[in-house]
Amino acid sequence: MTSWGSPSCEPNAGSEGQIVAHLSSPDDAVLLRRAAQGDENAFEQLYARHSVALFNYLLRLVRRSEIAEEILQETFIAVWQQAALFEGRSAVKTWIFRIGHHKAVSWLRRNQKHLNLDENILLEKKSAFRENADLRAWEETDALRQALDLLSPKHRSVVELAYGQGMTYKEIAWVLGCPVGTVKSRMKYALQHLEGILKRSGFTP
Repeated sequence: MTSWGSPSCEPNAGSEGQIVAHLSSPDDAVLLRRAAQGDENAFEQLYARHSVALFNYLLRLVRRSEIAEEILQETFIAVWQQAALFEGRSAVKTWIFRIGHHKAVSWLRRNQKHLNLDENILLEKKSAFRENADLRAWEETDALRQALDLLSPKHRSVVELAYGQGMTYKEIAWVLGCPVGTVKSRMKYALQHLEGILKRSGFTP
């Protein structure tokens, strides 16, 4: 099986061609079925299609690029090995994220004592915070990124999956392995806590 390099978080010059290729290529379920039969090319297409998004999500959870890369590789090795076990109860992307999420959570549990953060790391500059449309652009706001880092992994993950990956509550629940009601309550808490962190750091809503 091919070894994959670290995904780039920036679009490259060939992104338009990749979009065209994506539109004309088989859907994820077809690719995964082919991968289950040993088709490495199909598997590599799945990797190319989802590795950047998954890497970004893992990075937001573990906050260390080398660890995110390691978990990414472990995730896709598991995808390759378990492709035949996919039952179609969710989208392939959701299934892949579920594998990656649980590997990240396992790593966090093993290393939690090294990951305590202090709220004083927030920047001393002002910025606006709104819980609706502007939150979709959270990735472009340094202060909000740092505030997200102060959330617990279980609360940070729902924000990341909803606003970073555009997943529905149902999809998030499947990734996290919890009820939809739990996702909603975690989201409510996370948004309220984010606003509180930013206000205490001198930000105004």
